[in-house]
Amino acid sequence: MTTAKIGRMWAFPGARLTMPRSFLMQGGDNTPVTSVTPSFLIEHPKGLLLFDTGCNSKILDDPVGYWGPLAEHVPIQWNRDETLDRQIVRAGYKLDDVKYVVLSHAHLDHAGGLALFPKAKFIVGAGELRYAYWPDPDRRGAFILEDYLPTRNFQWVELDRDLDLFGDGSVQFLFTPGHTPGESSLMVNLPNRRIILTGDTVHLRAQLAAEVTMPLSVDPISSVISLKRLKAMSELWDARIWISHDPEDWAEYPHVVD
Repeated sequence: MTTAKIGRMWAFPGARLTMPRSFLMQGGDNTPVTSVTPSFLIEHPKGLLLFDTGCNSKILDDPVGYWGPLAEHVPIQWNRDETLDRQIVRAGYKLDDVKYVVLSHAHLDHAGGLALFPKAKFIVGAGELRYAYWPDPDRRGAFILEDYLPTRNFQWVELDRDLDLFGDGSVQFLFTPGHTPGESSLMVNLPNRRIILTGDTVHLRAQLAAEVTMPLSVDPISSVISLKRLKAMSELWDARIWISHDPEDWAEYPHVVD
């Protein structure tokens, strides 16, 4: 692996969602867990890359109207000062400065801000977009069609395998399907550490330790294989895993890394 590194990475919190642990991992109890829905902004000489886009800001005004019944059962903590567009501006950039958007998967808490970046190139795991538009009936509540309709004429690239995105080892797309058909993760080579951003390949540290999937995953076997793969990469490549939704990880990792 080459040794090129990115410049800086910001972790933006997004909305905070509360749900029982049993929803996030098989074998979990009903203890409530409050998780952030983060987006990660990454500096690279070829342009800014954004990993995930959080929730759609329309839920600030009418969560049930936009998300449907799910919003009646999942408490949401969020304010306009924490929307993705405002956080990018506070970091010193314009939205048009984002050249690449990598979508871990198409669930409503990861794909809500896609339409903010019409000039970017979008990268997603193979099979994800088709499934997002027409998911299995018992999974439809996790996908919001209105998040994708504005992006139909955007530049999309679907990847069915790992890829060194910039050809220098600094940012690597990892195809880790199972939670959804195109679920993906990202390896980021920071100046002083190497981090794997998991998307929803894994949700909690306890889930990673137990090597179990979560109830919403469309392919539980592939999901566990992908989880085990990230654990192996972490050990072999000396990379720390940042579990996007885990509140312990959010508290532990710095939110601006250079």
